[in-house]
Amino acid sequence: EELERNNFHAELIKKNPDERERIAYSHIIQRFTTALTIPDQKVELNSAAKLFREAKNDTVAQLIDEETRLIIKQDELEKKLYNVQLKGLSLVDTLEAILINYEKDADTLRKDFNLNDKRYWWIKIQAYAKKNAWAQLLEFGKKPASPIGYEPFIDVCIRSQRLDEARRFLDRSIYSSKLDEERLPFMFAKVQMADEAINSAIKLKSMEALHFIEAKCQLSEANSTRIRQAREKIQEYDDNPLKNVFKIFNRGNRA
Repeated sequence: EELERNNFHAELIKKNPDERERIAYSHIIQRFTTALTIPDQKVELNSAAKLFREAKNDTVAQLIDEETRLIIKQDELEKKLYNVQLKGLSLVDTLEAILINYEKDADTLRKDFNLNDKRYWWIKIQAYAKKNAWAQLLEFGKKPASPIGYEPFIDVCIRSQRLDEARRFLDRSIYSSKLDEERLPFMFAKVQMADEAINSAIKLKSMEALHFIEAKCQLSEANSTRIRQAREKIQEYDDNPLKNVFKIFNRGNRA
């Protein structure tokens, strides 16, 4: 195979056309083990994609095409940015590596690979949190309507053990029109704002939220009592046969 690889592959396919996929995978292995230059890697990947298409496996062929485009873009970025190492990284890891200092290049790469808004916002907030770029994370959160909401901003801060940063995203003076009311008690509970969490859960009459607050927060005796009383009231409401009438009436009042 080392001496006459292409001829060897052609003979295998001639004897058994089903060998195409096996040979295609060997090209991918070669790309990772022996193809050191970008042109060599492109040759291996293009050969693999061609064989997968011949084997009617267009899905894998398309993935290989994407990988080929990615290594070309990585090579271009390394030459342009000098001090970043991108070869061998996935698309997500590549974006994370350049997001903080080279955000315009990251935005361009995102467009090149047609990443949708939701996925890109997730990648961005995780990159900011990993690199402790809290000021940039906060500014990013102030942009018009987040396609992923604002709870993920809180979650990435908590994973980095930064409750102080997480609480910033519950500042009603900034985010009051953006926060999802249904998720507010859960968000307050995650950042240990027990009073606010209980108040919002009671307002929503959410038994689920009250259970979550009990599990998540360190509660004072007074707050434990409030939760118990709220649960009793919600239970009484749920047991009331006229509750659907109440709901209709309340909707009419809100309207």
